[in-house]
Amino acid sequence: MPRTLAEELASKQREISVAEFFERNRQILGFDNPLRALLTTVKEGVDNALDACEEARVLPDVLVEIAKAGPDRLQVTVTDNGPGILKREVPNVFGRLLYGSRFHANRQSRGQQGIGISAAVLYAGLTTARPAHVISKVREEEAAHVLDLLLDTQKNLPKVVADDLLLWDRESGTSISLVLKAKYQRGRQSPYEYLRGSAIVNPHARLVLVEPDGTRITYERASTEIPPVPKEVPPHPYGLELGELAYRLKLPGPKTLGEFLAKQFAGVSSRAASEIVGKAGLTGKEAPGSVQGERLEALLAAMHEVKLLPPSAESLSPIGPVLIKRGLRNVLGEVRPEFYAPPVSRPPKVRGGFPFLVEVGLVYGGGLPADQPIQLLRFANRVPLLFQQGACAITTAVQTLDWRRYGLEQKGGAGLPIGPALLLVHLASAKVPFTSEAKEAVAEDPEIDRELTLALQVAARHLKTHLARRNRRAFAQEKFDIILKILPKLATKTSDLVGKPVPDLTPVITRIMDVVNLEEKVEATPEGVRLDAEITNYTPRARVLELFVELPAELFPLGRFEPAPDGTDAELGRAWWTLEKLPPSGRTKVSATFPAKTELEASDPSWFVAGVDEGHLLGAEPLPGDWDVRLPRAVIEAAEAGLEAPPAGAEAEVDYDAAETSARSEDDE
Repeated sequence: MPRTLAEELASKQREISVAEFFERNRQILGFDNPLRALLTTVKEGVDNALDACEEARVLPDVLVEIAKAGPDRLQVTVTDNGPGILKREVPNVFGRLLYGSRFHANRQSRGQQGIGISAAVLYAGLTTARPAHVISKVREEEAAHVLDLLLDTQKNLPKVVADDLLLWDRESGTSISLVLKAKYQRGRQSPYEYLRGSAIVNPHARLVLVEPDGTRITYERASTEIPPVPKEVPPHPYGLELGELAYRLKLPGPKTLGEFLAKQFAGVSSRAASEIVGKAGLTGKEAPGSVQGERLEALLAAMHEVKLLPPSAESLSPIGPVLIKRGLRNVLGEVRPEFYAPPVSRPPKVRGGFPFLVEVGLVYGGGLPADQPIQLLRFANRVPLLFQQGACAITTAVQTLDWRRYGLEQKGGAGLPIGPALLLVHLASAKVPFTSEAKEAVAEDPEIDRELTLALQVAARHLKTHLARRNRRAFAQEKFDIILKILPKLATKTSDLVGKPVPDLTPVITRIMDVVNLEEKVEATPEGVRLDAEITNYTPRARVLELFVELPAELFPLGRFEPAPDGTDAELGRAWWTLEKLPPSGRTKVSATFPAKTELEASDPSWFVAGVDEGHLLGAEPLPGDWDVRLPRAVIEAAEAGLEAPPAGAEAEVDYDAAETSARSEDDE
């Protein structure tokens, strides 16, 4: 009896291995052309190296070597100083797709899918038929294990073709070398840019790139602080879907629903668990797996309605404001931006039951091009995203913000703004919603979009404030320069006409300008790097000025101040002085000397003066209202009057004009 058509079709059905699927759809993993294939290979190797080093609490030292291996072939070698991999695990780690330790871990990590480095091995074998060469040594063993392996796409299993030992000059570490069809060229989507971006958001790592022509580029670490290892945490009820809840209820665990809620979810206390089951019309004594149908929907609705504790950030590893600025300064040193906006790090929020947070850094001016769109650096879990910029939620958030309100050009109020600025946006999450397995763009999501917008608005407001102050200072400086240029010439000619000596113009300049002027200078001297701040009182009355400086926290302990500050806060990098009484046109100076070759720039110190509003300051800013380090007004008034300070606790007459001026300056902040 002949087979039916259905039977013939059924006979052709067979299981497809995941490796075979990706072999035929390699573009999904980022291997669709030689340029992109090279970047993806470097990216996956470096990501694994950084994750391994951080988990072992080792400062990463990663070497990436790219060498020619034929007309259209390159050899890529990534070596790290991590803990190494046990020999029995090496074949599976490098030669088996969807094998890894982070897929089920509810915490932030660079590689989450278990596809990355094994996909590079798959691509190398497909394009050159050359096996991956892996060296791995753990600290407890004397010799390193050397394995050559391929990935069997039919079975999605590793095939070891060589196995040897090596006396390696490292205590521990891993090295993988691949020969693949690839092309190298510098550009915005190259290994060079990838390592540059990685150095910014991983300032604790030392990254070295050796290009095919032998050029060696080193990004030295700017911090010795290893980021804390994120902790695994249970999901948060906010953002859970019905299917996810049904799946978790059936897992082995607590015997009662109340106990299940309190132990299996983050943010749910015993009180909150009781409130949830009450709202859902349940007792809390039910077996978790028995909750189905309408009761399941009621339970989920109650979990979303009850006020719960916010998600813990323990599963996340944000860069943090200090290290964002330090990383940008370390890599952008040659650009010398004029302004580093205070970095923004938003509090954690929940998406899909897992916490996430958004960070933003912004720099402006200096050597950045003014007639081009701003440079947008996108990151997810400390990994640069170099492809699919137009399809990324981060790009969309930047383009939809009206940057014209904040001082940048933007045609039609949409698209990337134009101006000398660089914008860093980082998304940290235990489950980043990538658009594909290539992990090159963040998918649109309402919760993430909202946090991106809020963080960008905060950074943009800092930029707007800076530009407004810069314009005011520029106008005052121009006025000052004109007066200093014209008045002496007028005085000289007038004196010649009347036959009298040239008068002292200082009182005249003081009456016209009515400002406190601070001139700053940084120069190298035989004693070291010297920072000078010269303060001139171009106001019509004598003043006792309170001067404040804020320096990068890592530079502050290196400075020797003259005169000695009246107070310091080394943790925040701050010092302050009550200067001697300056008469009109009086001048004084504060200096600091740092060791030779200290990387100190004129834009590093921030100078502030208390009690003088912004309209009467040139070269400094009014003291921010949150510093809370000013001397009592009675002390200042006594110094201005040339009297001794009144005893502690004595009441003093309030200077309402001065208080109002100070309040205005604080409100401006």
